[in-house]
Amino acid sequence: MTVEDWPRVRAQVAERTDRVLADLRADWGTTRTVDTLEFGPRSFDPDEPPATVEDQLERIGGIASVIVFYTATREETVLVYNPGGFWEPPGGVVERDQTPADAARAEAREETGLDVELTDLLYTGRIEFQYANGASVPLPLAQFVGHRVDGSLEIEREGSDHPGVTRATGLFDAATLPEDAREHDEIRRLLADTTD
Repeated sequence: MTVEDWPRVRAQVAERTDRVLADLRADWGTTRTVDTLEFGPRSFDPDEPPATVEDQLERIGGIASVIVFYTATREETVLVYNPGGFWEPPGGVVERDQTPADAARAEAREETGLDVELTDLLYTGRIEFQYANGASVPLPLAQFVGHRVDGSLEIEREGSDHPGVTRATGLFDAATLPEDAREHDEIRRLLADTTD
């Protein structure tokens, strides 16, 4: 790829990101957005961005996660323990030809062993995915809410060298929800909604 190619590829990916986010908001009736988050560079990515939109989407097409409740009554949430040392809702990279909703369900299944029904889209946003050479690209971010419909809790069994492998899964109610959990305030609010 030449230096001149990247602005064109970046612009095409940005247009796709805008379409994906507009479709999500229309499909779910969600207007809430969050500020753009920076993500990367990841140690296993090349230093320079790819030469095509397809290659970018093959590497990473966005990020999606789901706040999972063990039952529809929202009494307990399911969190995974991240290699970074904190609890968070299951989630990960949107892979090529996946929608953010597909990715959220797939990541929940991979990381927790649970089949999840998505019931809400909490918010959307963008991640600015960084490469080591300083190039970046905007990609969609989606935070869903859902509950278990099948499956049993288990720990992801990928090799220990996998960069995102789940180290533990846990069930937490309002009293035991870790203070430093990602999406803590959102989860607490959603847990509290069932008692109002």
